[in-house]
Amino acid sequence: SITISLTDIVYQKTKGNALCITQFLQSLHDGGLLQWSSVSNSWEINIKSIEAELAPDDSVGMLVRKILQLPEKTQLALKLISCVGSSCTESTLMLFLDENVVTNMKVKTTVKSVDERRSLTSDLFPFLCVAVYEGLLKKEGTSYKFAHDQVQYAAYSLIPEDEKSLWHMQIGRTIWNNVREKDEDTVIFIAVDQMNCGIASIDSDDQRLFLAKLNLRSGGKAMSFSIFSSSASYFGTGIRLLSRDHWDNNYDLSLHLHNYYADAEYCNGNFSQVKRVTKVVLEKSRTFYDKLRAYLVLIKTLGAETKLHEAIEMGIGILTHLGNNLSSESFDHSAINNSFNAIKASFENMTYREFSSLKIMEDSDALVAMNVMGELLQYAFFTNQGVGVCFITHMIRLSLDYGVCKESSFALASCSVMLHARGDLRASKLFSHFALSLLARLDCKDMLSRVYACVYSTNSYKLESLNKVSEKLLYGYEVGMQTGDIQFAMYNARLYCESSFWSGVRSEVIEKHIQVWGQQMIEYNQEWNWNVTNALKYAVLILMKCSNDVLPPNGDFLEEGRKSLNEHIEKKRLHSAAMICFYLSYTAYIFCNYDFARDMVEMRWKLEKNIYRKFGAFGAVHFFDGLISIVSAQQTNEVKWINHALECVKKTKASTYTNPQRVLLLETEIDVLMGKTKDAIEGYNKAINTASENKYINEQAIANERAGDFCLHYGDSRASYYHGEAYRLYLKWGSLGKAAHLKRNHSFSDFSL
Repeated sequence: SITISLTDIVYQKTKGNALCITQFLQSLHDGGLLQWSSVSNSWEINIKSIEAELAPDDSVGMLVRKILQLPEKTQLALKLISCVGSSCTESTLMLFLDENVVTNMKVKTTVKSVDERRSLTSDLFPFLCVAVYEGLLKKEGTSYKFAHDQVQYAAYSLIPEDEKSLWHMQIGRTIWNNVREKDEDTVIFIAVDQMNCGIASIDSDDQRLFLAKLNLRSGGKAMSFSIFSSSASYFGTGIRLLSRDHWDNNYDLSLHLHNYYADAEYCNGNFSQVKRVTKVVLEKSRTFYDKLRAYLVLIKTLGAETKLHEAIEMGIGILTHLGNNLSSESFDHSAINNSFNAIKASFENMTYREFSSLKIMEDSDALVAMNVMGELLQYAFFTNQGVGVCFITHMIRLSLDYGVCKESSFALASCSVMLHARGDLRASKLFSHFALSLLARLDCKDMLSRVYACVYSTNSYKLESLNKVSEKLLYGYEVGMQTGDIQFAMYNARLYCESSFWSGVRSEVIEKHIQVWGQQMIEYNQEWNWNVTNALKYAVLILMKCSNDVLPPNGDFLEEGRKSLNEHIEKKRLHSAAMICFYLSYTAYIFCNYDFARDMVEMRWKLEKNIYRKFGAFGAVHFFDGLISIVSAQQTNEVKWINHALECVKKTKASTYTNPQRVLLLETEIDVLMGKTKDAIEGYNKAINTASENKYINEQAIANERAGDFCLHYGDSRASYYHGEAYRLYLKWGSLGKAAHLKRNHSFSDFSL
């Protein structure tokens, strides 16, 4: 009964707060109100006195009082650690856990040279065991951690407010003064963070300058770890530490800090800051070459904002200044194609050994030109075919004349994409091989994300399953994030979602990927990639979630998609609009709204007249265009649909993606269209079995549904079986909306259980 009473009292006074409970019980024990008796072999509990105790409303105050009861050196150790954070490793504590850190505050320790550094004795270290024993610190492996964030707050509150800045500065300087030179990188973040917290205590221009240099170094290290928000903070702090006349007295440091800051903010998607900082660089730079880095990040920013024409014009201006006379207004397409064909022939006649022996580019102007065109190349194909071909030709010509560099691999990969679009698959494969081999030779990850996006979006290097392609694209995303190539990292992420979708990965898995990467695209202001990914997201959600309650019989969900499409067309986002058209046509076909599907195909054709780089969706465009054309031919009897269906079969056969079930299904559907129905079931079964063998559950489901529709049309009782199989497969794919649609429109036994 006594323990029950104690439990009630403790709960009433602490409201169940774990930290308050611990501290309250400890205070009762310290006050003699809760004691273990070895005589009676039981707890002695003074209930009346405990009831009279004040409730521990102020847990921080209670912790402060407890800390003040500890030995002075333990108090000092806790206060020092509280400045650093919630936890700290032993190796770092050994660098600053010394009472001289506080003693030296009056003389303000300065940062010492490497030769002047010494090792501390860490005379406070033994007193940590007291804090551990009292439950204020926890020892976890080689780290000490505050038992609760309020313990850290309580210890930190014991430092006078007007001294906190100095404490931080002294801790940071002490860490830096005592770390061995070879170990500097292991503590640079914690040391610089501490000094940055103590900036208010700096009264020397030399110390401000030194800390600015340390922030430049810390920001560079953070960039190497893809911690872009932290890197921007370091670079920004470094800039604020500079004196008023820093552009005159510390030009190189000022230029580096501003350029790196712009790069970091580009990675963060903070484009307004990029423009503000690059404006300063362009105004203060002493030479044209000093402005180049600012121009390059501006070009990437304009591209991310889909201001492609502005980006290209800026780049052409830089190239003209370098002596590369290119103009976006006066391209002779015949001359461009002749030059390109000559370059293409040079590589086609080149052996792998000859290619591998090409020298490394060293000419500085040629390297700058390659860098600029490497940024512009990705935008050119979405705006002007001639400009894109011209850039590729010029980059490859420079590579032959001056030697290869990292951008050469991107130029070769882009050439592969262009050749693939022209139907020259043999040459496309050759250029893909050259691009990948050069990437490996130079061991340069800076271009990997770009090269992978080009090579594996066409799969022209070697025929691989979509699952294998997805693995490459995921790696391309990871490396792009590591190197700060955000736009192509997001491009790889988008392609990964698409390849996973078309390879039959469960819909909810795709939806989760899109949710994660879509949020990243929004955070990094990657508008173009998000617009396209959002179109895929729409199709996935419709397949997953269109139940009887949310799928109107008149297809209103498709009209919502049409509204989004019209918005993109109005804003001249033709490439995104074409992709949206495709996903709408696909979704409409899956849900048997063939009129809408046909409208979207025709709309996409119109848009693609003004687009060079057409959307392939890993071969799915030709496949579903063919299926829609066949249905349209059956409904309209128009010859154009029959011809387009035959063309789609031809393109699907020539596709570099290993999806033979697509060809089998299209050929069977064509035979049915032409009245050749005798072997139709055999053809459908081949498509079904091949899809099953290749583990394309999505296309296995579609083939079963088409077989069921065929049987139903001709009064074949097997229709129920095929529709039932399709239903089961759609459920297995995670497309619950489509499964519900199929069940509403057809009668079959539900074998899903």
